[in-house]
Amino acid sequence: MTTTSLDARSLGASLSPGQPSLRFALAIRADLGPALEFDTAHGTRRAMFPITGGAVTGPGISGHILPGGADFAQRLPDGAYAIEARYCLMLDDGTPLMITNAGRMQPMPDDSFQGRTRAVIEAPAGPHGWLSDAVLFGTAWAEPGDEARVFIELWQAVI
Repeated sequence: MTTTSLDARSLGASLSPGQPSLRFALAIRADLGPALEFDTAHGTRRAMFPITGGAVTGPGISGHILPGGADFAQRLPDGAYAIEARYCLMLDDGTPLMITNAGRMQPMPDDSFQGRTRAVIEAPAGPHGWLSDAVLFGTAWAEPGDEARVFIELWQAVI
């Protein structure tokens, strides 16, 4: 049997699960302090964007970002940033969450930055425990001229 599909079946699988469906999980506004950027001895450019606060909202989720997190980024030769941010949230119901968000932010012609991320959330057992098992993909952007905020929307891959 010859198949013309370019999915797992073309490699010998009996089926392809197909494109994943995504469901909106939450939106985040991260407030940033002044960045620290420097060239390293190895020829790379490093940046640390302190996360000083912010907000989170989504279906059944509302809260704020605790100060003390940061985005530890590497500036790439094309002007993009490889990002890796770690920060904590406190939901309005008292639930703490730890988020690690990694991806890439690209400079846009209008001086904004847009990107794609993947996020891992660590949550305690209980009503928000599902976040610990969720596979989350995100969009991220920083608006032109706004160095004080980054916006992220996270989408859960549905199985």
